[in-house]
Amino acid sequence: MENRAITLADIFLDVLSKSDDKGTKLATERIKAAIKTPDISELLNICVVNALGFKATIRSKIVDNAIDGIISFVHAEIECSNLSAENKEREKESQKFFSKALGEALKDHLRATGQLLEY
Repeated sequence: MENRAITLADIFLDVLSKSDDKGTKLATERIKAAIKTPDISELLNICVVNALGFKATIRSKIVDNAIDGIISFVHAEIECSNLSAENKEREKESQKFFSKALGEALKDHLRATGQLLEY
């Protein structure tokens, strides 16, 4: 068992895992696997805190590390897929571009709301 504190993100994922929708359950399990990385877990927790209407801060480097971790996680899943080698590379590049753009948009939002720590 992991030795870390339970976060709002953990509680949110626990609630989602009880859904009757198979797609929601599958997505929840994939997210749970990804948040084993502390930076991804912290970023997800900040997103949940914000969704609940509260504000919390996060360092810019943590956001960058979380996005890189998400890219690695997605790339590993793509490698396990039945896609051709060419399509795997294309999909990985597409996912990397999307994730980096999402990370920058997220950092812009956090910066604008005073939640991004730039050190």
